[in-house]
Amino acid sequence: MSEGGGKYALALKSLVAGGVAGMAGKTVVAPLDRVKILLQTQKTEFTHCGITSALINILKAEGVSGLFRGNMVQMIRIFPYGGIQFSIYEVLKKFLSKDDPMHCSHLTRFLAGSIGGVSGMVATYPLDTLRANLAFHSKKGLIGFYRGLTPSIMAIVPQSGLSFCFFEQIKIILIWNLHILRVKDNKPHEEDHYQLTTPGRLVAGGLAGALAQSVCYPLDVIRRRMQLGDGTKLLLLLKDTYYNHGIRRGWYRGMSVNFVRSVPLNAVSFCVYESCKHIFGISTSVKDKKKL
Repeated sequence: MSEGGGKYALALKSLVAGGVAGMAGKTVVAPLDRVKILLQTQKTEFTHCGITSALINILKAEGVSGLFRGNMVQMIRIFPYGGIQFSIYEVLKKFLSKDDPMHCSHLTRFLAGSIGGVSGMVATYPLDTLRANLAFHSKKGLIGFYRGLTPSIMAIVPQSGLSFCFFEQIKIILIWNLHILRVKDNKPHEEDHYQLTTPGRLVAGGLAGALAQSVCYPLDVIRRRMQLGDGTKLLLLLKDTYYNHGIRRGWYRGMSVNFVRSVPLNAVSFCVYESCKHIFGISTSVKDKKKL
């Protein structure tokens, strides 16, 4: 296969793998996603709720279906988002590392992950706004599908970039040091090649997501409020949120549910993605430390 054909094949396989991975991860945490939005946006009846009480309130008021309100729109959004994010990451990583993606620098991974995340977000942002409104059950209508895009881009750059950086690094650490989380990859190479087992992928993905999202959570809170109709400018909204609610109950409102959801979300997403890469024949193995 030609070099150009190989890159197109890599992009297509990564697109499908990323879309499937994103749908799997988001489905697992759909109820927690709705609770997170309700807590972030300070909806009146959820102002003093924790994770458990919020889930109970939703079940009492709307039944089980209420936990998944807006999830169909989420699935329509997340397949192209995950596909674009992961495919651009893989293609850029390969391009920027001069066809040696397994040994690229942290900066290369960060740039590829950030550009992939921004591209996926911009392409699917109207659906994210729609989903937020459905989850909030707003009666104001859907005005301004790209409201809140600026803080979203500001948040996704470090979040997506760090997610991929952390995942790749944690994956290498686990492969090198924990034999129970790695298996020999049957590749026709003279060197020893290893890949993570499913538990290893879950651990690496969960840790990577939790670490990355904690860095830029305040911007995620502001993004949600802007999506749901708060016309205040970004800096004024940050200031207003701080003065009215403080740091813990304002900027980091819903952070506990974010940690609870981010671990399984990223664990499942990265695990499914790595599994799909293996099925599609995209290299996921790492050389043994002694051979490096």
